[in-house]
Amino acid sequence: MNKSKSILALLLALVVALCTLTACSSGETPSTSESAAPTQSAGADEGADAGETDGQETAGGSGLTRPTTNGQEENSFTVALTDQITTLDPELFMKQVEDNVIVNVYDPLFYLDNDGNIVCALAESYVENEDGSVDVTLRSGVKFHSGDTLVAQDVAYTLSRCANSPLCSALVGAMEVTVTDDTHLTLSFPGAGAGAGFHELMPYIQGMCIVNASYCETIISDPNEDLGLNVDGTGSYMLESVSDNGDVTLTRFADAWAPATIETIYLKYITGSQETAFEAGDLDYAMYGATNYEIIKEYDNVLTQEQVLNNVAFLILNCVEGQPTADQNVRDAIAHCLSIEDIAAIASSDAGTPAYNIATPLVEYYADVAEHVTVDVEAANALMTEAGYSESNPLPIRLIVVSSYPDWVSACEVVKEMLEQSYFSVTIEQVADTSRYFIPDFDIAMLSVGLTTQFNSYAQLYDDSTGLNLAGANDADVQAAFAAMTDEATTQAAMKAATESRAYIPIYYPTTFFAFDANVNPGPFYTQFSAFMYRDFSWK
Repeated sequence: MNKSKSILALLLALVVALCTLTACSSGETPSTSESAAPTQSAGADEGADAGETDGQETAGGSGLTRPTTNGQEENSFTVALTDQITTLDPELFMKQVEDNVIVNVYDPLFYLDNDGNIVCALAESYVENEDGSVDVTLRSGVKFHSGDTLVAQDVAYTLSRCANSPLCSALVGAMEVTVTDDTHLTLSFPGAGAGAGFHELMPYIQGMCIVNASYCETIISDPNEDLGLNVDGTGSYMLESVSDNGDVTLTRFADAWAPATIETIYLKYITGSQETAFEAGDLDYAMYGATNYEIIKEYDNVLTQEQVLNNVAFLILNCVEGQPTADQNVRDAIAHCLSIEDIAAIASSDAGTPAYNIATPLVEYYADVAEHVTVDVEAANALMTEAGYSESNPLPIRLIVVSSYPDWVSACEVVKEMLEQSYFSVTIEQVADTSRYFIPDFDIAMLSVGLTTQFNSYAQLYDDSTGLNLAGANDADVQAAFAAMTDEATTQAAMKAATESRAYIPIYYPTTFFAFDANVNPGPFYTQFSAFMYRDFSWK
């Protein structure tokens, strides 16, 4: 989901000893060989995990070639936008395609590389204190696109803007910023809860892109108002234009602290298949489904990459009081109707792995501990009868799915067929993007989310104080299980309780496929952002 960072763009944190001075990298990004691997998330199948890749290869020997753009000659790069840009406000955006632009025009203080290491971005160094707070030194002389210099007050202002953001609201209660001077500040975490601090909150911290306080104050009167397309970041690229037809142009920021190589990034709004556009030579990069990926691998002038994701694709069952799916019997009946193996195979073209746990196998202490629900229509019928439904009085189900993700749509078509074997009548509604999921009038929704490899991040799915609890889950036993996690046994108990609550029914763990012009050096895919950083790209 575009909100998983998709909504919050989460990834594992590296545990570092307290009270040590940690010098940060100087803007260098890991090479593909070091971490060939984005969150997301949130968008569909866009969060490849660290180190999970079959590498890059050029397919040859077939004689097949595709037309190419003139990107190499003019030092530009063309990618697809699968949805139109509504806002590039880093605290208020609602779409994965917007996130993919935001991470290139803004920067956080820190981010996590694809090996889980903390890397400094706008921070130059940090010191972890015994009380759990962190003293941060900012890079000196970092420039915003407007020419203004980054100061610590910009960090404090950015935090204040998160207060009403569905992306960042959970962060506000957990973190405070104390400004010492222009380049020094302290992060503290009084609301983080027992055992949580800098490392546990890194998924939030890295998702907080820093805005220019003085610039924002000239554009908007309220810190929580949407900046729209008024961009003044410190990122390697500046927003050049957003055309009426949805195309976006980014240009290299010459004064960036982390300079880019490619001069211009063209983001082309594609209403059809980006695969088709890539094969026609309209794009320099595309994501592929498993079936078409086998075809594109035969091209001589294409670089391909296959990556296993730290994502889980699942069904969201609306648990808000008054909704029919808030009834545990109904949710259990739904589970009894679904052949996870068949749905996974059809939705992913046999490239995904069936999921029986809301966590992924890359999560620390992962175990297949949840009870596997067998397909049993008679059991489903009995549960539905207890809930007040029958063959002559089936439960109407409104199933929503984002139309631009064909694997999700395929999954929902199979789900509809399976549910209607019992006392359900299912209507599939295709929606434009996942922002529609924030209107809780659906019964079931399809989503894919990439979270961290620490299971405590999954608590957000079940906590009403976060923007990620799209199910409206409010199960006291599940929340207690998360609160009790201290070791392997208690973590697995929380996995079991969360999965068996069936607020979310996991379906499969996706694999994604990338194709590039063979003359491109793409750099790594950043799991935590569910995106590439275009500053890593170059032409051979």
